[in-house]
Amino acid sequence: MASGDLIVKVADKDTLDRTYANTRAILAAVEEDVKAKGAKRYGIKINKNDSNPATRCTYLFDAVGMTPAAMNYTTGAFDFGDWGDVFFVKNNYPAMVKYDGTEDYKLDPNDHTKREDGTTESDVSNAAYGGNAMSVFDGSGDKGKIWLSQYEIGNYEYMVISNVQYDESYNDDAYVREDGSHADKLYYPMFGGSYDGTRIRSLAGQTLMYQTNASTEITRAKANGSGWNIGSWSKRNLLNCMLKIMSKTDNSQAAFGQGQTSGYVDDASVNYGHLDTGTLKDKGQFFGYNDTTHEVKVFFIEKWWGNRWDRINGLLMKAGEILVKMAPPYNLTGDGYEKVGIQFAGQSNGYQKETMSSRFGRLPKAVGGSSSTYTCDNFYWNAGITAVALVGGHCNNGAYCGADCLDLNSSASNAAWNIGASVFLEQPIAA
Repeated sequence: MASGDLIVKVADKDTLDRTYANTRAILAAVEEDVKAKGAKRYGIKINKNDSNPATRCTYLFDAVGMTPAAMNYTTGAFDFGDWGDVFFVKNNYPAMVKYDGTEDYKLDPNDHTKREDGTTESDVSNAAYGGNAMSVFDGSGDKGKIWLSQYEIGNYEYMVISNVQYDESYNDDAYVREDGSHADKLYYPMFGGSYDGTRIRSLAGQTLMYQTNASTEITRAKANGSGWNIGSWSKRNLLNCMLKIMSKTDNSQAAFGQGQTSGYVDDASVNYGHLDTGTLKDKGQFFGYNDTTHEVKVFFIEKWWGNRWDRINGLLMKAGEILVKMAPPYNLTGDGYEKVGIQFAGQSNGYQKETMSSRFGRLPKAVGGSSSTYTCDNFYWNAGITAVALVGGHCNNGAYCGADCLDLNSSASNAAWNIGASVFLEQPIAA
């Protein structure tokens, strides 16, 4: 053998077997340690080949055997099934939050006109109040943040939520601040965005803001103060996954309520038929109707679909390609955004049939479904423009609406009767 030749030694089979067994023992010990710390995983897998929105969903991990949650339209009450004490439901509450991002006080969960004590009047409809009504997800301390893992194997899509970062596939994108740090709480608007002459608000008893372009919406949201902005794709996708897992169905409207998906009037004097905010302020955490004229409410949030499109950050279509950014800072051009591997041509729309789940959320890949199959929601696109995402649908969309309803057919400059935005808050960094 010449000097300097590389010598490669291959371990014998007994050594390799011992190494493999040792590795498996270490991994098993790590998993047991995670479980010992109270880790929970609630998941579903979705069979792409099954068009039935209910039967295509199968529970996984700690969700196996649980009774799904859904609105009981006969009794007019929400049935939590086995989900009422699950961490991301139990640690969600309504609160008034000041412009500086501090929580002022909690609201009565069943009557938001009152504070938590059930008797003291709240500021939920007070336009002079220096803040907004927000739905809070508290992941501080040992409560557990909402960690999300999304992926595909074969013809199955997977959505799994945990109260810990169970492994490296679980992310907390919705909690990431603009400076790159990670919050412990999430703040979603309880009400669709209204306009007080300076800023977008989340208050009851207000007229929905509309006829605004993306730049105006972002400016008005940020006028609330540091950390305020319009919604984002990572926050939208996370909450949609929670709804899917709780209800064990791809038909969000059947499980939680149709939302206001009719009632359009071609008359600006009556706001084109948009319902004012706060019509469900005397209802609980979840509430909906099996008709198309009322709002829907999930996690104390009105108008998650229907009434008016909401424009969001972090999701674009450029030259037909879907682009995503899962954490701020955002822009309206797609610079720095990630390609997700989905491309469309032309301009059209249809009910979603094929979807793709990945690190970048769940997105439509092909149309051809219906209002009662697959996701049951519509997708609009336009490959000829840079389109900024609109979500949820509006009061003239009918069955097209729902949690997954998505429009990538609207430029940032588009301002119309059916487009607006709502205000979200990034948890301030503790002093």
